[in-house]
Amino acid sequence: MKISPYVFIVIGVSLALVVLSFGVFHFYLPNMKNAQYQKELADKRQQIVDQAKRAERRVEDALKLREEKTSEWRRIVAARTPPASVAAGGIDISVNPWQLAIDARKFRNSVQEAVNRQVKRGGVKVISGPLVPFPEPHSTGLLASYFNFPAIPFPVVIFDLGTVTVQGTYEQITANVRAWRNMPGYLAVVDGLAFTGTSPILTGTYQLTLVGYIRGQQLFGNVNEAGGTGTGGFGGGSVGGPPTGFGAMFGPPGAGMGGPPGGIPMGPPSGLTGGAVAGGERPPAPSAAPSR
Repeated sequence: MKISPYVFIVIGVSLALVVLSFGVFHFYLPNMKNAQYQKELADKRQQIVDQAKRAERRVEDALKLREEKTSEWRRIVAARTPPASVAAGGIDISVNPWQLAIDARKFRNSVQEAVNRQVKRGGVKVISGPLVPFPEPHSTGLLASYFNFPAIPFPVVIFDLGTVTVQGTYEQITANVRAWRNMPGYLAVVDGLAFTGTSPILTGTYQLTLVGYIRGQQLFGNVNEAGGTGTGGFGGGSVGGPPTGFGAMFGPPGAGMGGPPGGIPMGPPSGLTGGAVAGGERPPAPSAAPSR
């Protein structure tokens, strides 16, 4: 029996289809699927790399911004805060509470002298000058009552100096008001400027508030005092965080160390007088330095 050539053709095509099917389903499709998975994996890895680069840029931007703000704050500290020593006209808050009670009055006098100089700027005549308030006498709780710590998270003096009255020309009075913006060592806020009188000599009145940020991070620890309930000793404390070992000094204004509110009598600091008079002159300096 003679076999038709078409049979061989059909058999060849069938074998080719078998081989082709084997190649497609065993090699081609799995490889294509694997290639798709590899591509998706590469895309995800690239996304992670891009996210890491963006995170690095964000960190760099944050560090740059922090450095800019730090530099800006350093410029403010250099020009807008009082010195960190009493001798230079500032205040050192790291001393013990008894010494701080003495130094605070010296600091107040230095602030008054600075205000007295500033209020005369512009060539005006001072009719009623600002009077810087004194700290509480004989008190070891001045961090709370005078430096507003920890009611405010950092020590700062805030003086509402009330109404200031000056006399001069319009240009002199406006120059006097503008000069408060550049007061060395402090931030001064002037509000409610009003004029009375007849030109060229006018009378100007305005409200004045003075803010002084106090330098320093370390605070003196708690101390033993008669009648107190504290544990005594010399613990440490830091500005901006929870006080440690500082006792009731961080209590309400006038609170004594480790005792009830009201302050601890400690005797008047000898040799210290009232200080400068607003818009006028300063009384004589103390004749003898107080002993600690």
